Amino acid sequence: MGKNRKKSITKHEEEHAKKVVKILFVSLIILGLFLMVAYSLLS
Repeated sequence: MGKNRKKSITKHEEEHAKKVVKILFVSLIILGLFLMVAYSLLS
């Protein structure tokens, strides 16, 4: 029973990690677009 529980936790952590990576990636893209717009407006 202990091993099975550990597996489900690691699977959950893996899904959570993927979610975090997606959020980071999207936020970086948004930040990049924002900086490009800000740069074009300032120049």
